[in-house]
Amino acid sequence: MLIKKTPKIILTGSLLLGLLLIFLSLSGRPTEAGSQVELEEGWGCTSIMVGRLASTDGSVITCHTCDGNYRQWVNIVPRRQNKPGSTNKIYEGKMHTETPYDQRGVILKGEIPEVPETYAFLNTAYPALNEFGLAIGETTIGGKQELYNPEGMFMIEELERLMLERCRTAREAIKLAGELVKQYGYGDYGECLTIADSKEVWHFEIFGAGPLEKGAVWAAVRIPDDQVGISANIPRISELNLKDSNNYLASDNVFRVAEEMGWWDPKKGEPGSY
Repeated sequence: MLIKKTPKIILTGSLLLGLLLIFLSLSGRPTEAGSQVELEEGWGCTSIMVGRLASTDGSVITCHTCDGNYRQWVNIVPRRQNKPGSTNKIYEGKMHTETPYDQRGVILKGEIPEVPETYAFLNTAYPALNEFGLAIGETTIGGKQELYNPEGMFMIEELERLMLERCRTAREAIKLAGELVKQYGYGDYGECLTIADSKEVWHFEIFGAGPLEKGAVWAAVRIPDDQVGISANIPRISELNLKDSNNYLASDNVFRVAEEMGWWDPKKGEPGSY
């Protein structure tokens, strides 16, 4: 898989702080345009990723500007010890609530088994950071309408929440997301998450798997340590090299769905493209 390169830049602490603070304003709404899902004019967001050798102090960074009429409350959710047999409720519609307890327009999509312990995290319109320094940025990328399947349980913000509650590293978060959407389905439009821990940062893209499959199609690429990545409401991942598991991860259906939809023909000798 390839990700289009952006020039290497060095970011100062004050600029990074400013970018992180901008993150509290929120994201774009998808609309349909033929078979392609697009964002309404005036809505959008940008996520930036910085490898540890591309920052002045060796920090690994993701940050996120998110522009749109979404919720603006902030809630710090504490670490929890959970009783055996308890469940975690998964919702749709929380992006337009006025407080953490506002249930107007909120729909319960389902419940999944809870884990014994969940980590403290910063809950904003798109949950962003947990107690272990796992950080997530978001940018909507739309994708092809044919892949959208509203029967899936997870919206992207709830997937992020579970990542932060249950994971300590970016790789753990990506693998957990893949397991959850495979079992329970993904009901949102195409999304990009930029996922960072203290050692590395990944660019993760996810779409539905079409009307006949409740799961998802996803892929992730590791940003090289000495580079910066940018995602601004368009897919960035192209060719996939899944033999290199240190730098590329993907769902097990990633090529099958493309072939079934008629978007990729392996008989033509074309490389696997996401």
